Amino acid sequence: MRILHVASEAAPFAQSGGLADVLGGLPPALAEAGHDVAVLLPLYRGGEAKIAAAGAALDAGTAIGIHVGPHPFTARLRTTQYGGVTYGFVDCPILYDRAGNMYGPTGNSEFGDNHLRFGALGKVAVEHAAALVGGPLDVLHVHDWQGSPAAVYARLEHTSAAIVTTIHNLAYRGILPKHVMTDLGWPWSQFTAHDLEFYDQVSLLKGGIAAADAVTTVSPSYAEEILTPQFGEALDGFLQHDIKRLVGIVNGIDARAWDPETDRALPANYSRDSLAGKAACRRALAEEMGIALADDQPLIAVVARMTGQKGLDLVASAISELHALGAKLVVLGSGEPDLEAAFSSLASSFSKQLAVRIGFDIALSRRMYAGSDFFVMPSRFEPCGLGQLYAMRYGSIPIVHAVGGLRDTVRDPDTGIQFHGATTSALVGALERAANLFRDQSALATTRKTAMARDSSWTASAQQYAALYVSLP
Repeated sequence: MRILHVASEAAPFAQSGGLADVLGGLPPALAEAGHDVAVLLPLYRGGEAKIAAAGAALDAGTAIGIHVGPHPFTARLRTTQYGGVTYGFVDCPILYDRAGNMYGPTGNSEFGDNHLRFGALGKVAVEHAAALVGGPLDVLHVHDWQGSPAAVYARLEHTSAAIVTTIHNLAYRGILPKHVMTDLGWPWSQFTAHDLEFYDQVSLLKGGIAAADAVTTVSPSYAEEILTPQFGEALDGFLQHDIKRLVGIVNGIDARAWDPETDRALPANYSRDSLAGKAACRRALAEEMGIALADDQPLIAVVARMTGQKGLDLVASAISELHALGAKLVVLGSGEPDLEAAFSSLASSFSKQLAVRIGFDIALSRRMYAGSDFFVMPSRFEPCGLGQLYAMRYGSIPIVHAVGGLRDTVRDPDTGIQFHGATTSALVGALERAANLFRDQSALATTRKTAMARDSSWTASAQQYAALYVSLP
């Protein structure tokens, strides 16, 4: 099949979160299975340097014109080959060459013309797909609200390709004022409760869902949860009654890139059958983070965005219990200013039990997966989650709130510990279980090896996506 993915980010070229990891893992796995696969992305500021750093070469490209409603843009469509996949980049400086991040001037703001920026991406996807995949397109696979305009344009132009829309996180719905219908050149006949309209506004993600032949999300449990008022983000009724097909497929990870046996970010390497290096990583992590750690004290790690969704406030409220548990905690993350300030303050007050690094540091995150005994993910909701998959791969036993992909991927007690209810007391109860497990070295070793043996590669997930594609009209 000829498959085109449309997204706002893909590792290693542009990344703000887990979406990029998916676009860096799924397309190569599909290509390895024999499909012709391309990914279309914007070329953001600094993008060429990141492409070169990955060992890829970006061509000069082809000049193209883009018409988004009444707005004309000139651009170049440039490509590179990476991991068996053609990566196409829309080089349009007026839209993408900007200070800030991919979506706004700061981490907590958005560009006012994001609908045009990602509308242009969608237009290029529909009009130039054949050039990217080498012939008539079979599957247009769009991701989240940024990729959704491609699905809307494809449906309006009656494309022959099957359309798949993936919801990575329903909380991000791409909600905009309704005047963007005119800006994007979309007919007002699509502004209905069964399509783009969302409480007298436009939801780009909703439009992408309505245009799709199949909708996927990133775990079976999350596919069930979003049909309920609790997790449906005011779209549960629409999802129940207006979409053709909803499928949950768990994300994978790049098992070659995330391998404790070869990871160059680690002070020592190790494997499931030879764990001495993990003990060295544990000692090195404690030293790097500046905390004293005895052999009988479990080291617990958190790597997450500091947001309410991720449940970091629950971790903050549980820190006073660490001394009684005989545990130490290391935290890496950034996000909401109040949570950043709270963890910085707690690190000062509980300096013997807690060390905090505010920021985004991939190399340090790898050392934290490798050096920790346990890894906490107390998310209030979690479509899939990648942290628990990385943690298991590196032999850090996950402690997770039993929702979404966390419930689907962590088996209690075989590969980790689940707790039920997003409360401090439930989390503390799970931490107590972890402390007791740590004291039973035989049980700890068994759980660790079972977790490390879990196959979290993209191969099985890619097979499920390919089967879905084949089943579509």
